[in-house]
Amino acid sequence: MISKIDITEPKFAINGSKQKIFVTAKEGNFVSDNKVLLEKDVKFESSKFIIKTSKVIFDRENQTAFSNAKSKFSAKKAEILAEGFDIYDNGDKIKFFGNSKIILE
Repeated sequence: MISKIDITEPKFAINGSKQKIFVTAKEGNFVSDNKVLLEKDVKFESSKFIIKTSKVIFDRENQTAFSNAKSKFSAKKAEILAEGFDIYDNGDKIKFFGNSKIILE
């Protein structure tokens, strides 16, 4: 049987000016030379937060990521549940969208 997966257990990093964000998933497929569709247990992890989701388009060249799947952002004193997110500016900015819920501890 031929697998339809280009990458198993893909690992990338977003090198922001303020922090490094490690990106992992169970599966990845190339959409173009620089864009990769990451699926299954997608995780963005830095020293400040973790974002978990099921599906993301990651742009290796521009160091951006976009998801329109349910996402969970966890930080030290806050949690955000959203219908998607956009990581841009080399990982320095994250925008959450859709119905979002913020839980402060």
